[in-house]
Amino acid sequence: MGPTRRIVVLIRWLHSGLRQEETVPLAKARHRRQELEAQGATVYWSERLVPSPLS
Repeated sequence: MGPTRRIVVLIRWLHSGLRQEETVPLAKARHRRQELEAQGATVYWSERLVPSPLS
C-alpha cells in the first residue's frame, strides 16, 4: 500500500476589507468555514486540494 494522501481544503474569505486564505484538513473545513462566517467574513472560495501521487 502506498503513502496516505492528505486532503486539505483551501478556504478564501473577505473580512473587514482584507482578503485572506487558509488551508485546513478536510475534516475541519466545514467547522472553520462556519466559524469564519459567524465572525462576519464572506467566504468566496473553497476548494479541495489533493496532492499528486509521488512517482
